[in-house]
Amino acid sequence: MGQQLAAFEARLAQGRRQFFERGQSPAGLVSAPVVRSWERSRDHGLRTGDERVLSPVSRHLAQAVAERNRRLVACALPEMEKLRAAMTRGNWGIVCTDPDGLVVQALCGSGSAFGNMQQIFQVGRSIREADIGTNGLGCALIERRPIVIRAAEHFLDEVRPFACASVPLFDPAGELAGILDATRYCDGSPITVLEPLAIAARAVENRLVDSLGGALRLSFHTRAELLATPLAGVMTFDADGRLLGANQTARQLLQLAPGQDAGVDFTRLFDCPADTFHRALTGRLTHGALWSDDGLGFEARFEARDRSALLARIGDAVRILHGGDAPAPGPTAAPEADGPAGRALHIARRAFERDIPVLINGETGTGKEVLARRLHDDGPRAAGPFVAINCSSLPAGLIESEFFGYEDGAFTGGRRGGAPGKFELACGGTLFLDEIGDMPLELQGRLLRVLQERSFTRLGGARPIRFDARIVAATHRCLETRVAEGLFREDLYYRIKGVRVCLPPLRERADRAALIESMLAREAGSAQAPRLSADAMRALMAYPWPGNLRQLGNVLRLALTLAEGETEIALEHLPDELLEGSPRRTPLAPAPTPAHALCLRDLELEAVKAAMARSGGNVSAAARSLRVARATLYRKLRLFGLMD
Repeated sequence: MGQQLAAFEARLAQGRRQFFERGQSPAGLVSAPVVRSWERSRDHGLRTGDERVLSPVSRHLAQAVAERNRRLVACALPEMEKLRAAMTRGNWGIVCTDPDGLVVQALCGSGSAFGNMQQIFQVGRSIREADIGTNGLGCALIERRPIVIRAAEHFLDEVRPFACASVPLFDPAGELAGILDATRYCDGSPITVLEPLAIAARAVENRLVDSLGGALRLSFHTRAELLATPLAGVMTFDADGRLLGANQTARQLLQLAPGQDAGVDFTRLFDCPADTFHRALTGRLTHGALWSDDGLGFEARFEARDRSALLARIGDAVRILHGGDAPAPGPTAAPEADGPAGRALHIARRAFERDIPVLINGETGTGKEVLARRLHDDGPRAAGPFVAINCSSLPAGLIESEFFGYEDGAFTGGRRGGAPGKFELACGGTLFLDEIGDMPLELQGRLLRVLQERSFTRLGGARPIRFDARIVAATHRCLETRVAEGLFREDLYYRIKGVRVCLPPLRERADRAALIESMLAREAGSAQAPRLSADAMRALMAYPWPGNLRQLGNVLRLALTLAEGETEIALEHLPDELLEGSPRRTPLAPAPTPAHALCLRDLELEAVKAAMARSGGNVSAAARSLRVARATLYRKLRLFGLMD
C-alpha cells in the first residue's frame, strides 16, 4: 500500500511540474478528468496560490439558496445523515450542492479532524471550477459521473490537504439535480466510500421521484432481490397513466432520454395486458412481471397512492382482459457457418469445455450473445446459470456491488441480509462479459484481479468467495487498437483472449442464402413458410445488412406478414431500402410498378391494418401475429392515426 501511494504521489508531482511549470500535457501521469479540470481551471484565470474557499457567504445569499432548494434538501438530508452515521470513523464531511454548484447542505463535525470544513462548506458557497478550481464536486458537476480527487490533484494549493469523492444526482426528469459528496483531510489511505455514496445518491433520487406524488408508484428491476433497494428502477404515474418522473435506473433500463417525458405513458413503456395499469391503480395488483418494448423482463411492485378516490372514479368501468402476451422475440440464432468460421466455432467449443476464456468479436447484431449462450448450453456447465453483464452500462460507483454483491449493513439503503453480485450468481455456470471493450479503464483492474485470483469478497465482507464460472467476453471493438490507444489494459486483454472467435457480418457470410431460408422457416414457426421468389432472394442477397441478423429477422417477419395467405414472398413484400440496393432493375429482375414500390412506412401501415382486420380489432392478437411487442403496436396505431 505504501509503495502504491508513493508511486501515485511521484507521478502526480511530475505531472504538476509538467503542467504548471513547463506548460506541457501530463497525460499518462495524471488521469484524464483531472487534466481536463486543470485546463478548465487555468482557462478561468485561476492561479494555484489563489485563496478562494474561506471567505464568508452572505446571509442573504445563503437564505436564497436554501429557499429555492428546499425540496432537494428535504430529500437529501435523511440520506446524508445515514451516511454520516455509517462513516463516522473516517471523519468525513457530507456535502450536497444544487445543479449550479452552490452548497445547499453540509454535515461536518467539529474538532481538529474536520479543521475548517464547516467554514468552507457554508450554504451558498460556490464549488464550481470557475471559482475554486479542480475539486471533486466541481469536476463531477462538469463530467456528470462519479469522481475522486485527492491531494495535489486539486488545482488550488489551498484545498490540497483534502480528499473528496463526488457522485452526481439526477432529478425525476433525468436532468442534473446536484452533487452528493464526501470530503475529509487526506491521510494517504485509499478512498473506499464511492460505493456507499453512489447508493445514497440513488436513494436521494428515489425520494425526489416520490416527492412528485402521483397516483401510482412502480418499482422494478431485472433482479427480484434488488426491488427493495435503492438500485431498483422507480417511476411515478398520474391517474391517466402518464409518466410524472423516473429515477436514473429506470431510465437506463428503459432507455428513456432526459427531458423527453412529455406524452410518455404506461402503455408505451411496457408490453403487458391492457388492464394492468388499472388493476394496479385500484390496488388489485401489487406485484407481477412486466416486459419492456424491447422484450426485457422485469419483476415489478405497484403502490397505489390514493386507492379510495380512484376506485370511486373507475368503478365498474374497468374491463378485465384475460390472457397475456408472450414477450417480443429476441435476436434470432443463426446456424453455424462453414469453412474457417465453422472451424473457429469448433475450436471455441473445445476451449470452452477446458475452461479457456473465449473472446467473441463481431458487429452489432451478428449474434454474439446467441453464440455465448450456445457455448454454455452445449458445454459442461449447461445445468448451471448463464449470467450476462453489459460492461458498458455499469455506473462506476456501483461496479463493486453489481459485480461482487454486498453484506448486510455494508452501506446505507442496502438490502437486509445483503445481496449476491453477478460473479457470485454465475458460480457453477457461465459469466458473459458483453461489450467488454467499452468498460471504463478504471474498472478493468478490479476485473483483472478477480480473474487472476479466482476469488472475491462481497462489499463490506471479509470471507473470500471462490469464483467458479466459465468466462465468455464479447465486443464490437478491436481490442488490439484499444490497447494501443491506452484505453484497454493489455494484461486484461490476454487474460480474456484464450480463444478469439470473429463473427462475420451478414454481408460477408458465404452461407447467406441457406441462412435466409433457415431464418425464414424459423420465423414462420409451425406455419408453412411461403417460398422466396428469385427476385426477392436476389434483393436479400444484394443488401449490405448494416443491422446484420437482427435486421434480417425484422425484414423476414414483415415479409411473412405482408405475404400471409400467399405462396410466394415477392419484391413488393420487402421494405423499399432493400429494393434500392437490389438488382431488380436488371433484365433478370424487372423493376416493380410504382404501385408496388412502397416505402417502409407504407408497408408498415398496410401490415398493421391487415393484422388488425384479421384479429377483429384485438390489439394483443394483432401484435402476436405481427411478432412485435404490444406497446410497439400501440405506438404504430397512434402514429398512423388508427387510434386516439
